[in-house]
Amino acid sequence: MKKMTKGAIVTGLGVALLLGGGGTLAVWNTSQTADAGSISTGAMSLTPSKGVWTTNLSESPIPDISTYRMVPGEKLTYTQDVAVRLEGDHLTAALSVDTDDVTSGFSNNLKLESFAVTPQGGTDVLIGADTASAVVEDGSYTASATLAFNANGTEDMSKTLDLSQVRYVLDQQAPQPVR
Repeated sequence: MKKMTKGAIVTGLGVALLLGGGGTLAVWNTSQTADAGSISTGAMSLTPSKGVWTTNLSESPIPDISTYRMVPGEKLTYTQDVAVRLEGDHLTAALSVDTDDVTSGFSNNLKLESFAVTPQGGTDVLIGADTASAVVEDGSYTASATLAFNANGTEDMSKTLDLSQVRYVLDQQAPQPVR
């Protein structure tokens, strides 16, 4: 064998012996359970009740929205009670309304004008016309969404608006760590 090869073999054996590959080094170790307990995950839910449609052109509720014919300059408001359940330490959520699927067939003449959430039994409105969502806690609320029809041409005449696609959305907010 060449001297270089012999040197590499001897070096490899020396390293193996140093790492315990051929030695009898005894090491003690032990372990113990921490008994850290258990945790559970939280949950959240949103349960709306049957709502009522009203118009800014009358003081009475609309009895059957499926037969109602909206006109330019009119505003329709849908009001309903919403139960929010937030189960979890440090769990907060934002309640919003989604009308994108509803208004997509109109030429920007029908838009969500306002969305308001009021705690039941309370007087504080959590959000107004220029905001799309409100941070809510566990509890009952009254939510109102107003759609404004501001047509000034004929492009949206004789169209059907599927109001069953108006959705309330509850999104968890990211927890904020203590600084």
